[in-house]
Amino acid sequence: MNKYKKILIIVLIIMNCFSMTSCFSYRDINKVLFITALIIDVDNMGNPILYAEAFKGIRGVAPQGMDERILFKGTGKTIFEAVRNMNATSSYKLNYTQNKAIIFTQKAAEFGLDNFIDILDRDQEFLIRPYIAIYLGDPEKLIKLNIIQDKYIGLFVVQLIENIGASSRAVKLSLNEFYNQRNMGDKSNVITIIDITKDSLEPKLQINGGAVIKNDKMVSILSIFEGQGFNFLMNSISGGTLEITNPCDINKFVTLEIKKSKTKTEISYYDNVIHLKKKIKVKVDFGEAQKSILLTKENISKIKNKSEENIVKACNNVFEKYKEMGIDIFDVSEEFYRKYPKIKIKDIIKKTELKVEAEVEIMNTGDANNFQ
Repeated sequence: MNKYKKILIIVLIIMNCFSMTSCFSYRDINKVLFITALIIDVDNMGNPILYAEAFKGIRGVAPQGMDERILFKGTGKTIFEAVRNMNATSSYKLNYTQNKAIIFTQKAAEFGLDNFIDILDRDQEFLIRPYIAIYLGDPEKLIKLNIIQDKYIGLFVVQLIENIGASSRAVKLSLNEFYNQRNMGDKSNVITIIDITKDSLEPKLQINGGAVIKNDKMVSILSIFEGQGFNFLMNSISGGTLEITNPCDINKFVTLEIKKSKTKTEISYYDNVIHLKKKIKVKVDFGEAQKSILLTKENISKIKNKSEENIVKACNNVFEKYKEMGIDIFDVSEEFYRKYPKIKIKDIIKKTELKVEAEVEIMNTGDANNFQ
């Protein structure tokens, strides 16, 4: 590259820098409310009802500034109209570029998500990064919930879902992933369910299973107890625990902490049957024992075998339930057509036989080998 080309490149870079402007100036920010969570409900006629929380920065109160949480509600025949009606109640522009969570009520999900999601993909301010969730209760109770850990529902939902590695039974899905899955296979997916805890000392949100979506409508609930088997089958385990009967006392338990999990999928087709094999390898540490435990080779072997049996049982139970319902939440159709694109089969999930092989490796039993 000669010196003239270098000079030209440098000039172009400088001109580009001067021509670029930031999204918001300080003056602009003072006139904008940033939406952090959007709740979508419907009335008895199917018309959308929107609830939103917004962040408002307050300058001059303290050196570091302060913020205020402001709530909005809007209605209309469409989401677009409801958004505009909600804007009409604000003295500042509502901006959706910082939205963290899209939350549908159970009523809206059962009515049909396809009635509401076009604007979320079409409008430039609505990003596809936010997490998507289903809330089973009253939306007004949710939007007015005072969470001590974080006063913004949207930010708390993000923290809650991203901390999902602490539980092998919880499910998660972003809006982008939902858009990708809703037209794949038999158009089924599972969306995170959030709920307000009923037995907590203070109001809290929790992940409480998953909403099974078929053709954009909520048709079933994947319970928190079924979530672990589902996540093992879908290779979605990033942490969590396994509870196993204590080999030294059948009325007590030992807990294994999942450190690593990997599920490999094999699919084949013969004798007019789809054979789906899941090979699950799990590495765990010994967490704790109730009552007492002697970690002999025999007892460690019993714990290992029992944990493998529990994984296989959990996977088979959840698979058989949704196979009987004819709902493919396990992406079997996608796996099948990826390998056999020229073979067309109806109701693939009902013609699928599942075989699960689980292998558990106990890597560490801690400093105390025995507990009495």
